[in-house]
Amino acid sequence: MEWLLIGLSSLITVLTPVGLVVDQTVADNIRRRVVAVEALAVRVDNTPSWQFIQGRVQRVRIASRGLEPIASLRIERLDLETDPIALKFEQLRTSDLQEFRASLAKPLQGAIQVVLRERDINQALADPRLKAQLQAWLKRLLPAEAPPLELKTATLQFGPNNTLSLQVELLQAAEAGQPPESLVIVVNTGFQVEQGHTLKLIAPSASLNGRKISNRLVSSVVGSFSDRLSLKSLEKQGLIARLIGLQSDPGQLSLVAFFRLTPLDPKSVP
Repeated sequence: MEWLLIGLSSLITVLTPVGLVVDQTVADNIRRRVVAVEALAVRVDNTPSWQFIQGRVQRVRIASRGLEPIASLRIERLDLETDPIALKFEQLRTSDLQEFRASLAKPLQGAIQVVLRERDINQALADPRLKAQLQAWLKRLLPAEAPPLELKTATLQFGPNNTLSLQVELLQAAEAGQPPESLVIVVNTGFQVEQGHTLKLIAPSASLNGRKISNRLVSSVVGSFSDRLSLKSLEKQGLIARLIGLQSDPGQLSLVAFFRLTPLDPKSVP
């Protein structure tokens, strides 16, 4: 969510009070800031023009298909629509989210719809750059005394009625002269959104090399993991986000979220 708002703030730099807003200009600005996009439609409403000169825009609507914000991460569909925007042009900066907050004359809010395909996620999980990041996260997660584990593969499968299955293959270092041991972990779980901001895993189960892992151990791990799956953590940066729709179907996941970015006192920006 945060990277999307940073991108939106960059787009608004074309809304300078010395020229007219052109939808194509904004679309071109988006294309320069992403790796690829297969289809893109932009509509910026700024009528009457005198409101625009005062830093106000009626609405921004963006509809995209096949968007790659970063290499190897493809988003099947991403649509965004904002409520009216009010900016202080003289303070407009877009190097980071907090500087952009300082340029807001009132809260920026809107809605976003995202559709992710299973095959696109698995392609991203196979990318060496993302695997390196996941490997670093795995190293931080494991106790210092635990044997080193290497992430070999990770695949995700979406099922009906908000269910998913995750399979991870790890290689555990073996004694000298012995091949590494392969550990295949499969996790199956349902999920639901609580209070709009926390993703709760429902009835999770797991197996290791085909053998069931105890439900108590799975629940303990899932409990600590679920605490990290909350949008509340974004509120420290002035970003309130709430999921108002989350649905998995075989092969894809779709979500709808509301966001609200609050203004920041410019004196607090270094």
